[in-house]
Amino acid sequence: MILPNLLIVGAAKSGTTSLHNYLKQHPDIFMTDHKEPHFLINNEIGVNRIPNGISKYKDYLALFKDAKNYKYRGESSAMYLQFPEISIKNIKKHLDDNVRIIIMLRNPIERAFSGYQHVKRYNMMEKLEFSEAIDVCENRYFTNTNCTPSSRYLNIGMYYNMVKKFQENFRNRTHVIIYDDFIDDTQKELSNVFNFLDLKEISIDTNQKFMVGGWQWKSIFFKNLFTKKGWMNKFIRLIFPFNRLRRSLRRHLISLFSSPVEAMDNTAKSKLQDFYYNDIISLSKLLDRNLKSWLQ
Repeated sequence: MILPNLLIVGAAKSGTTSLHNYLKQHPDIFMTDHKEPHFLINNEIGVNRIPNGISKYKDYLALFKDAKNYKYRGESSAMYLQFPEISIKNIKKHLDDNVRIIIMLRNPIERAFSGYQHVKRYNMMEKLEFSEAIDVCENRYFTNTNCTPSSRYLNIGMYYNMVKKFQENFRNRTHVIIYDDFIDDTQKELSNVFNFLDLKEISIDTNQKFMVGGWQWKSIFFKNLFTKKGWMNKFIRLIFPFNRLRRSLRRHLISLFSSPVEAMDNTAKSKLQDFYYNDIISLSKLLDRNLKSWLQ
């Protein structure tokens, strides 16, 4: 039985998709083609909450059937961090004893806004403006069993207790990446990851960017066309059998039918600064890293 021994656990909208794909380039690392299986939490938070989540152990193990000859066998599920008690319990129950954990953290104020835009782009449930959504997101999640954890815009950014629990349980087998560092010098952060994994450092092609945000649909009509159940996606899959061609065409079409996202309004930003203040200060002490710039 081939068990995963590398997890990128979040946070969502903090560069996890890019890191996942960059690590795929290392000859000693196998990363699953299916990103975000969320097996370790899926059954306990509700199988209807995560699109494309995996709930059966045999299906989860099948993701790693071709990983036998790799030193590291990894997957990325960005909501594991959000549910540390469930994730940690099931990591210890199901996975390799020497599993390594990578945590990516983004300014929670920026992350909340980016997370909202992501849900608004890809999920039909989000119809509120950001300032309204952050006021109701927690109550909405707990009263609707089909609501995605991605819509808990505030909770996801309360990093301190989440990171603390992972560090307490896995100690030197955890590695934290600050999103700003990852964006500023991606090669350096990848080098740090390879050192953490005791792997040979190699040059990684980081030209391709993944899950790039900052855009919104021009209308609900175009959103309906391009969501996974929309007919445009079905048409593209039928006509273009190769993933790379499909992705290229889809990016081009999206560029035609989308527009840039407007900046977060100052009232919402101020509210989030107050909300996250104590957690950011605590996280700074935990990581021995000054993160007060997140409050500016």
